[in-house]
Amino acid sequence: MREIVIVKKFTRLVGSSAAVIGLAGTMLITSATSASADPNFTFNVERSGKNYSIEVYNNRVRAGFADWNADPDKSVTPDIPGDALQVRDVLSDGWGIEAIAVAQVGGSGYRMATTRGHNAVYVSDWKTGNLKENTPIVVQVCAVKGSKSHCGSAYGKA
Repeated sequence: MREIVIVKKFTRLVGSSAAVIGLAGTMLITSATSASADPNFTFNVERSGKNYSIEVYNNRVRAGFADWNADPDKSVTPDIPGDALQVRDVLSDGWGIEAIAVAQVGGSGYRMATTRGHNAVYVSDWKTGNLKENTPIVVQVCAVKGSKSHCGSAYGKA
């Protein structure tokens, strides 16, 4: 008799859990569907030595990049300068890409690159200037539209 009661309680627990999970799944599907028209920006950092790229995604679709290049690269044409910042807008979604690079404590230096005013696909010029080697740098990249912005950042060195 005791085993039957335990089985009934377990069955009721499983049934209740399934109902809650089903409702949660429905809420997630509903939320994802209603929010898909709104921008949902995420950021990912890819590093190669002291150089890095912050990728910008709008609803999981690559929208652009901010590239920090610490040291000159003469292995490509045209040469890529050192201590340089560049942004790229690769998605025609109405949002631009804007980035700033700022030297941290003990350093001086500031760069800003933007795609504002240009249609995608657009690549900014490299924004350059010499910084003391290994100066800590923070790069903040934003998807921008009018006065709206969604931003991410990464730390590195000059």
